[in-house]
Amino acid sequence: MKAEHCTLCELETPDPPVTDSDVDGVFCCSGCLHVYKLLQNMEGEQAEQLRRQTIQKRRKEQKQDTLPENYEEAFFKVNGMHCSTCESFVETLADRQDGIYKSEASYASEMIKVYYDPTSIEPRILPQKLSKLGYEVKPVESSEKEEQLNEVARIIIGGFFGIIGLLLYVLFLYPTYLGGDGIVPLTTSEKLFFISNIFVMTTFVLGYTGFPILRGAWVSLSVLKPNMDLLITIAAVSAYVYSVGAMLTGSSEVYFDVTMAIILVVSIGNYYEKKIKAGKQDLLAKLTEKRIHYARLLQNGDTKEIAIEDLNPGDRVLVKAGERIPIDGTIVDGQGVVNESLMTGESMPVSKGVGDSVLSGTILTQNALTIEIGDTVESTIDDLMQMMWNIQTARPGQQRLADRIAAWFVPAVILLGIATFAYHISSGAGATESMLASLAVLIVSCPCALGLATPLAIASGIRSGLENEIIFKTAAVFEEQMDTATIAFDKTGTLTTGTMQLLDKGNNQQALRYAAQLEQYASHPIAEPLAAYATDQNSADNFTSYSTGISGEIDGKHIFVGQPEWIGDHLQITKKQWKQIDCSRNEGNVPVAVGWNGQVESILVVGDQVRPEAPNIIQSLQAAGKKVAIITGDSKQAGDAIRKKLNPDFLFTETRPDSKSNIIEELRKFGRIAMIGDGSNDAPALAQADLGIAFGNLTAIAADSAHVVIPKEQLTLIPAAFNAIRLTKNRIRQNLGWAFLYNIITIPLAIAGTINPLFAAVAMATSSLLVVGNSSRNMNLMSEESYS
Repeated sequence: MKAEHCTLCELETPDPPVTDSDVDGVFCCSGCLHVYKLLQNMEGEQAEQLRRQTIQKRRKEQKQDTLPENYEEAFFKVNGMHCSTCESFVETLADRQDGIYKSEASYASEMIKVYYDPTSIEPRILPQKLSKLGYEVKPVESSEKEEQLNEVARIIIGGFFGIIGLLLYVLFLYPTYLGGDGIVPLTTSEKLFFISNIFVMTTFVLGYTGFPILRGAWVSLSVLKPNMDLLITIAAVSAYVYSVGAMLTGSSEVYFDVTMAIILVVSIGNYYEKKIKAGKQDLLAKLTEKRIHYARLLQNGDTKEIAIEDLNPGDRVLVKAGERIPIDGTIVDGQGVVNESLMTGESMPVSKGVGDSVLSGTILTQNALTIEIGDTVESTIDDLMQMMWNIQTARPGQQRLADRIAAWFVPAVILLGIATFAYHISSGAGATESMLASLAVLIVSCPCALGLATPLAIASGIRSGLENEIIFKTAAVFEEQMDTATIAFDKTGTLTTGTMQLLDKGNNQQALRYAAQLEQYASHPIAEPLAAYATDQNSADNFTSYSTGISGEIDGKHIFVGQPEWIGDHLQITKKQWKQIDCSRNEGNVPVAVGWNGQVESILVVGDQVRPEAPNIIQSLQAAGKKVAIITGDSKQAGDAIRKKLNPDFLFTETRPDSKSNIIEELRKFGRIAMIGDGSNDAPALAQADLGIAFGNLTAIAADSAHVVIPKEQLTLIPAAFNAIRLTKNRIRQNLGWAFLYNIITIPLAIAGTINPLFAAVAMATSSLLVVGNSSRNMNLMSEESYS
């Protein structure tokens, strides 16, 4: 049979292809189908341009680097990778190893993906082989406590020596710079003795405490990408080298204090940023882990618990009510009701019986099932994790704003230093005086304030977020250009409560009481809101549960509660009641029939309700000029009901996890996009978006894939998160402004040769205090101006 090609992207379609009765054509995935619909509503020239871009991108995605058939993939965390420069360097280090075909590092997720030859190298030794030059590679599940302890030791030990060294400056050297003799008059030899002690202390501070900064500078030179570490290193090392030379020639005017101050202040600022960021782990740890590690294997009538990776094709697994289904498979025994919302986005529970397929990660809410694994052991939830990681590691990390500035500032400072030397030489100054002026330019060009500007502002933003239960997982969100054009919402659990509620109590209170009395004995999701109305006045006898309803005897009456079509086989339903049933379904809700004595007495309506604040949030976004998209796994019928209530600009229904990420990619054609969701099915889309926000009663995979996590079910925290990003970005710019003001003042003085060590120390302390004070101001995240 001849293969068909997708109407949108022209790639081959599966057999059978994805189709839609409302659209002409065949598609390779539901994402292409939804995008095709989107393009129909656009002007012809713009639509055709976007279509051509889509074809190019999809074809590019299909062209993978040629790898041997036996390659395998592994993911690892990388400690010490803090900018896009590090990505290139870490990849270069990995690719030099025998047995590794290629690697992809991601600063954004602090991970590296390695393609390796399993016949020549074992994955367990890869971290050891890849850990080089201060970059520590660890398994994904490893703890970061050891790295944190090393950083604390660097700060404490370096701080001890730094305080003693600076105290010696205050007591014996600074007074001499002002023309005095100091607290205790010293002879030249005694002064050099103290300077030599300061030299030893400075060497330790620079080499030990400043090692991460020196490493970052060396890495930036290796890949020819100047960054802030290089700028800080130039200042610190220039001061150190000049001071060593001055000490050896017997001069007491040394800049060791500048070296110690720069290294210690910047190291403390970086540590403070990391410490604040580590605080998010306390909240993230509270999130329930949705990945299943073990299954109940059924063999010869007995069950035993085994690891998921030990399952084989054809094995049978027993799942009980309330448990998560551990593996993809087909039901071979039993009937039950499965909640698939976290995996598919479908808010309504689904009845499952023999022959039906089930997905790992979904919840069996009623009865027990025996599931048989197919020809291959597959886990949808693991596939989602793989997809999410692939997206994250495929996207390059954004270089920090300060590093982008350093890319042009470093060469400019070096040229200024050379020009200063040439100017003084040509003016008739001696080589020593000219060298001193040139070095002074290098020393003062990078105040501590410039090194503190970004980390302190980011730490303040993260801290303000944590105070409002908003977790910023990556500092990149505060530094990337984030003029969001479109904001996409997952529906179930985000714009809606994600839980079933009784929306219509019907017209017969007795029927509601009977239904509530019976539903106390049921375990499916629809039972809970009905059972809340139960009283102790009646008791049910002969209770029986079915996949589509329940029955039992109360007050001598045989009561039926459940799906109207099922009850229609036992009781009579009027035309008026059928009209009520159809109306409730058109609104995306679940009708529940209740009856006895041959007649349905009442129709109850259960459904997932839109959060009260959702309409205002949507309207506020649209008023701010943003496009709003709603993405849901619900049916078109249920989607139309949401459209009437919330009036989004775009609505996508019946979506799967892979199509959600495709939709996000296509919506990006209109500008930068933010995605907000809660379930595992949202993970690829959250990772694909420019800004992913995991919201509410979310899963661990959703939290892993997002840039921002809001574990509190309060939609007003979403604009607060945008506000925190906007205010922090402003603060970074303000801090950099203070730092550059220092440069504007001091660099001309250095060029003129009028800078002395005391002035440099005072100016540096003043600029640093301004940055600290500005970063410490409180942020009002709940103000009106919140969408950036």
